[in-house]
Amino acid sequence: MRYYFLGIGGIGMSAIARYFKAKGFEVAGYDRTSTVLTRELEAEGIKINYVDEVEAIPLAFRGIDSDEEKLSTLVVYTPAIPADNKQYRFFVDNGFKMMKRAAVLGEITRLERGLCIAGTHGKTTTSTMTAHILKQSHVDCNAFLGGISKNYTSNLLLSDKSDLVVIEADEFDRSFHHLSPYMAVITSTDADHLDIYGTHEAYLESFAHFTSLIVDGGVLFVKKGIQLAPRTSDKVTIYTYSGSEQADFYADNIRLGGRRIIKKLITPEERITDVELGVPVMINVENAVAAMAVAYLNGVTADELRASMASFA
Repeated sequence: MRYYFLGIGGIGMSAIARYFKAKGFEVAGYDRTSTVLTRELEAEGIKINYVDEVEAIPLAFRGIDSDEEKLSTLVVYTPAIPADNKQYRFFVDNGFKMMKRAAVLGEITRLERGLCIAGTHGKTTTSTMTAHILKQSHVDCNAFLGGISKNYTSNLLLSDKSDLVVIEADEFDRSFHHLSPYMAVITSTDADHLDIYGTHEAYLESFAHFTSLIVDGGVLFVKKGIQLAPRTSDKVTIYTYSGSEQADFYADNIRLGGRRIIKKLITPEERITDVELGVPVMINVENAVAAMAVAYLNGVTADELRASMASFA
């Protein structure tokens, strides 16, 4: 199988391209401009072109030699690619199999156990924290991140032993509706992307629909106090979390100093003391509580939580 990415330089697209390259598939793509990220992809062996012409597509990805080549190529694209893009038109007009980036991530969540972090803000930090905690523990994980992790200098983490995959669930263009989460976090539902949704009510409805996609036996974590009417099945467990007030998971007795310390992380089962934050700003207290809650329910120990949070960059 070959994978061709239209808009390969995007932060989400590049992570999926790296994923398939790491799995041993042939990967190539187009983007409008060369960036540090696209040059890194090229250094990793991915062919990228920057000219919107059909001739710039590598021959093997054009299906020139046989229909079999066409059938063995999947074209992944983002909503940012305009409908009159010449490469996009070529693939559409010649019957190639095409999928949006979000749909490809959705397929991955049906193969692995997806830990999907959604919300108007906080999702990049929370998903990166979650991935770092799991990666530094005996549990391990894969991860598709919405930013470059300072700890790993990458937006993709891979594991050869874990079927957990951390995904930043993007509400833009309702992309997160393609996912099938095993566990989901919703950090916030403040109005955004109203050019897509029209009203805050429609935006909230989109998040409600996202909660309905959590698989039976799964878990939903909701920041206490946000606007949300979850539509999970009765086989999904719902927990609240907070950085400052009592909830199912919350931080208690926050101590200020050179590094911000959560004196106690309260969980439904135990109290974990003296958690040090590697990035000690107040907003990261609630992000950390959400990340630690997800990790905790996936078997990460108290000592592993302390060590990973202290080393998070």
